[in-house]
Order: sequence, then C-alpha cells, then structure tokens
Amino acid sequence: MQSTGRMALGGLALRRSRGWQGDVSERKARLTIETDGPARLEVRGAGDEMYQPRNALMDRTAIKRPGVSPYYLGHFTSTGSAVLELPIGRYAVIAEKGLEFQRIESTVDVKSDQTVRLAPQRWAHMASKGWWSGDFHIHRPPEDAATLLVAEDLNFGVFFTMWNKVNYWKDKSLPGNATVRADATHIGTLMNAEDERGGGAWMMHNLKKPLALSDAERWYPQGGVFVEQAKAQGAWFDSEKPIWWEVPVMAATERIDSMGVVHNHYNQYGMFANEAWGRPRDQELYPGNEGFSKYSQSLYHRYLNLGHLYPPTAGSASGVLPAPPGYNRVYVYAPEGLSTDSFYSAMRAGRVFATNGPLLTFTVDGKPLGSTVEVGSGRPLQVTVEARAREPIDRVEVVANGRAVAGAAGSKLETEIEPKKYTWLAARCTLKHGIHDTFRTYKPDSPAGSQAKLGCG
Repeated sequence: MQSTGRMALGGLALRRSRGWQGDVSERKARLTIETDGPARLEVRGAGDEMYQPRNALMDRTAIKRPGVSPYYLGHFTSTGSAVLELPIGRYAVIAEKGLEFQRIESTVDVKSDQTVRLAPQRWAHMASKGWWSGDFHIHRPPEDAATLLVAEDLNFGVFFTMWNKVNYWKDKSLPGNATVRADATHIGTLMNAEDERGGGAWMMHNLKKPLALSDAERWYPQGGVFVEQAKAQGAWFDSEKPIWWEVPVMAATERIDSMGVVHNHYNQYGMFANEAWGRPRDQELYPGNEGFSKYSQSLYHRYLNLGHLYPPTAGSASGVLPAPPGYNRVYVYAPEGLSTDSFYSAMRAGRVFATNGPLLTFTVDGKPLGSTVEVGSGRPLQVTVEARAREPIDRVEVVANGRAVAGAAGSKLETEIEPKKYTWLAARCTLKHGIHDTFRTYKPDSPAGSQAKLGCG
C-alpha cells in the first residue's frame, strides 16, 4: 500500500459526483434501488457523472490515481434499499456483491418516480463447501465493517486501526472484544497494525495492545523491532507484498507467517504496474502490466525455492486504494466453521489460495489440498487443475519452482509431473480481460520427493 494514499480525502470532493447536490431548478424524480440486502452500487449519468443518496456509505479516504477509472470513487454501499433524487435522464446502474455474485448492469430511464430491483445472484458458494474468503488489508472505518462485510460477501476481514501515525485507539478504550460479527459467516478483526515505511509494509494481526508506530522515523527503527513486539503478543505477521526491499531481511531474521501475492496493486478498474518505492524490476524483462505480475510472483517464488513455504495472501487496501473490501481475497479451507482461530489455523496448514477472479481446484493423484500423497520411485504425479470464474477464462497453468511447466487454454488441465525435478508446484489461472491470478501450491516434504503434502507455500 502506498503512503501517499493518506494525502487527501478525495472521496469527499468528486469532480464528477453530484449526488443530491444538483441544481435545484432541474426537473427531478426519485429512483429507489432494491438489492435484497447490502450491496455495492454505482449510478452513472450523462458524462459519467456519479450519483449517491444523501449521507451514503462511501469510501471517503481513497483518492483518484493516474490511469485508474473514477468509477470506484463514485460508488456507494446500500443496506438493501437506496433512494436517489436524480435529474430526468438515462442512467447506468451497476450492482455488485463481491466475487461470488454476478455483476448486474442495467440501463434505467428516469422520467418519474420509480423502483428497480437489482439483486445480484450467486454463481459460486464457497462457504457451503468449507472455503472462507478473507481480505488481509482493509483501511475502512470500524463502524462500517459489518455492513461492508455483508455487502461484499466477505467472510473474514482484517481492518487496520493502526497505521504509522494513525491510531484509531488514541484517547479510546481498547475493545474487550476486537471482533466485529455481522452474522455467523461474516466477521472482521480490529486490533491490527501496519508499519509502512522505507523498508516496506509489515502487517501485524490480532494485537492485544497498540504498538508505538507513531514514534518511528522513515528508516528507524527497522521494521523487525515492531514485528518482534507484535510476535510477543501472539500476533500474526503478514509480509504485505514481496517487492519491498527489506523482505529478504525479514525472511532471514523474523518468522514471516504469510506473504501477500494478490496484493493492492490490483484494483477494481485498473492496476498499478509499478513497484512504488520497492525493488524496481527490469522493464525489458518484465514489460507492462503482465510483466509486473510475473515479476512480483517471481520474487515470491524465490522464497518458496529457498524452503520458506509462506502461505499466499491477498489484500485490497480498501480505504486507501480504489478497490472494495474483498476485491483481492484469500480463501482458506476450514470445514469446521468460520472463526478467527479456524481461519488462521487453516492458513498455517496451507489450505489456502489467493485470487481476484478465478476459483481453482488443484489435486495431485486425486488428493485435495492439505492431503499427503505417497510418491513411488520414478512414478509421475497425476495433476489436475480446474478453474471457474464469472469472466471468460484464458488459461490454466502448473508452475514448478518458478517456471510454468504445463498449461492449457480454457478452464481445465490434466497432466503428469515428475516430482523429483521440483520442490513445489502451484496452479495458476488468468482471465481473458485482465491479469487475475489464483495460487494454490503442492510441495514435496523433501527434495527426493519420497512423500508429498498438498499445501501452500
């Protein structure tokens, strides 16, 4: 996440967002939008002007970035029924409810008061199969957490209330229970801190008390100081993305619990194909948007190659960058049910994948993620990758030790892999309309490949 995201309250003064502040002399009508529960809405008028109800729940701290569509900044979250006073005219109305629901786009001619029903329908129900979605990087107000989680159908949200100089708990009593529970399948945590400075961004989850981040300078103390303080409280340490300069230092000196792979440079209507103040890539070797994705992944792969089998995570930085909570999300398999403990236990066990679009099934010799597979001498592994997505799928691949070793156009791949050649395997899927990557990994327990465990690394 880029610290410049805190420089302006761009969501408060949208150039193209009129909402209820139109010319009172205009002829207007009332449009009521029913969504059958919380959902995210966009109402676009002529010239892409964006409209919202008075006092709408919006992302009021994200700012417009070069090369990124303004649509995200004009959206609002409805609790189920939204009423707008609009000038007479034609509008595009978009309703969304997270990755597992279809996106609805409708044209509405507003001539008089009317009601439209736009209720997104599910195309996938991962929770019913024991897979729970999470976003490891949210900067939205705790007061909005419950509504946002349900509106995005995000099962688990990590809300950061401490970030460098910002401390939500300053002059407040610490919560007796730092969990927001919208219902049994949508929960969020609040005692989370991000230390984002010269060396990178270090995400510390489930603290018992705040850290003195506001006392830190750009480079001093090194981020490991705060990570060690957090670890002493029993916190989880997520390395926010692999491109930061000090990630190798953290890997060598601290116990990284997970690493962001589908991270906040992927936004709803665009992406930031740059390394911010992190380690720059070779633009000739890794050109353009796809080059950035391959470069970021290649750094993550290096840690896997060294035996640092960090579970991949995902985060959107909603509240700073232009993406809703859960646009990038990590899934964990916890058939026992959803809780903070079960989510992190499944993560640590490697029953995890990260995505911003496709949903993958990855098996080795018919065994699902998290199983143990006996590998006979000289016997290849039977690997199957299947993908589902609401957008058209480009291809699926098997990645081994950083190289794509098998691939197929479309949504399914069945192949054989010789395990003695590799120390880990991953499945990857891309969609036709953009770079949307999903990761699951398989790793042999030893270089000889005498046993193999399906897990995340």
